[in-house]
Amino acid sequence: MPKFRFETTASGQTTAFEEELASADMASPRAIEKARAAIVEDPGTEQSGSITRVYDEAGYLVATVNFSDVLPVNPDAASDGISDAPIEEPGVMRSG
Repeated sequence: MPKFRFETTASGQTTAFEEELASADMASPRAIEKARAAIVEDPGTEQSGSITRVYDEAGYLVATVNFSDVLPVNPDAASDGISDAPIEEPGVMRSG
């Protein structure tokens, strides 16, 4: 399986990790999951400037997810501010 590098920039700090995924098509849904998890872990995170970028093994950018795009329009819709409704890849940009 190919490895992908996830780089998350939040509150001025960048963290990175690698993960094996079946294909590049799985990169953006996984990035959305990671963005949601980061928001739940630290609700004080500045979502407007937080972003996750996903790179393939060759170093090409395959997906970008802005944290602000994974938040529900109406935060009162979910008790924790994170909607469990499926998202059709908001704010995801792919190169290539």
